[in-house]
Amino acid sequence: MPSVIEKELLDVARRENKSVLREKDYPSSSSLNFHGILDDLKTRCPTVSRILSSMVNYDSNKENIASLVILYAIIMFHRCHELSRVQRVNTVLLAEGKAGREVIVA
Repeated sequence: MPSVIEKELLDVARRENKSVLREKDYPSSSSLNFHGILDDLKTRCPTVSRILSSMVNYDSNKENIASLVILYAIIMFHRCHELSRVQRVNTVLLAEGKAGREVIVA
């Protein structure tokens, strides 16, 4: 019997249920809105939202929105490769920014 969390995540991954993470067109990629993704998370996966919010301490520090959204995006991309909007934007930013494999230790 699937858990509540599993049911929420499966619902988002279904093709017939539109997710903002599935959007592939240029306008959606050029205007990545973390608040829209966060709304999708809160609406469609309230249990997952509460857990992830607690993990990144989002309720006390609203500046952690990027951490929360990226965690959600990674989890959903792992479950369904079509839910890759955040990963596509990151790839473009890294490629256009000429990112290398070098790491600077401060």
